[in-house]
Amino acid sequence: MSQLQTDLYKGGTFDKGDWVTDLRPGLTMRGVFAVGHAAARPKKDGSTFLRLELQDRTGRIAAVAWDHAHMAPKLTRGTIVFAEGVVDTYQDSPQVKITNLELVTDEVSPHFFLPEGKQDRETLGSRLAEVRAAIKTPYLKALLEMVFDKGELLEPFLEAPAAKLRHQAYLGGLAEHSLNMAEHALYCSQFYPELDGDLLVTAALLHDIGKIFEFRVDTVIDYSDEGRLMGHIVIGDRLVRQAADSVVDFPEEVKMHLSHLILSHQGRLEYGSPVTPKSLEAVVLYALDLLDSRVATYRDIRDSYEGEDRTWSDYDRLDERFWYLKGGVC
Repeated sequence: MSQLQTDLYKGGTFDKGDWVTDLRPGLTMRGVFAVGHAAARPKKDGSTFLRLELQDRTGRIAAVAWDHAHMAPKLTRGTIVFAEGVVDTYQDSPQVKITNLELVTDEVSPHFFLPEGKQDRETLGSRLAEVRAAIKTPYLKALLEMVFDKGELLEPFLEAPAAKLRHQAYLGGLAEHSLNMAEHALYCSQFYPELDGDLLVTAALLHDIGKIFEFRVDTVIDYSDEGRLMGHIVIGDRLVRQAADSVVDFPEEVKMHLSHLILSHQGRLEYGSPVTPKSLEAVVLYALDLLDSRVATYRDIRDSYEGEDRTWSDYDRLDERFWYLKGGVC
């Protein structure tokens, strides 16, 4: 451990130092971070520099290190580093010019790096119990018991993120997103009586269940090998179909419809769904998924500018738009 790291090491634990959320152009940065990605890039003179992304539970920030390209092979995703530098801007976004970069080999709390939702697991568990109690169809109740209780997926479901980068990309995000959709589905089934409400609510709870296995979570949220090779839609459909097959008197037609709901919930082939929605329940499930994910995305972007008197966000390259920050008060 270097002297600089030792300065942050008090009583057997690290002091985090600076948080990403507090970094602004013109400020100096000094602290412990997880590496999001890192790669050596060529300079004009033929030498190389290091381009990387640093992150903690409050966010992520781009960085460049002109004299540390030799470290690139050691900086895999999730590696913990001590970094110092000055915050600047590059292409209208904050970027740290790193002056010192060191590997951290001592144990550092993962609490520094993994964002968490605003609702604790007890609250999410209570919401899930209430939604499950509202489902009256016996074989659908048995399916949820098979998945969450007998399949021992309740705790992983309450812990998993809903995404790597965008909506609800934090611990508990999967349950929050799925429960938001399920509670909306309960209302929709009353407002539109032609819907099969129990099936829609069940599909809302299970549509993203494959994300338990799509992501691996340690100091960062990243894709697992299974997630990259198959994706959460295929993983989830297989899991739910296997569970449904073990439920006595589960109608084959409903199994097929439930599979369709899971397979089509992202709405379009180019969005990753193997099929497009072809039933009323599938159309509503897709709409609820889009609604909750878009609201969560807006909240994340709005909150990233907390404390700033701004009307518009910077250009969002993922969604290819500027966001109007005065449009919501939630």
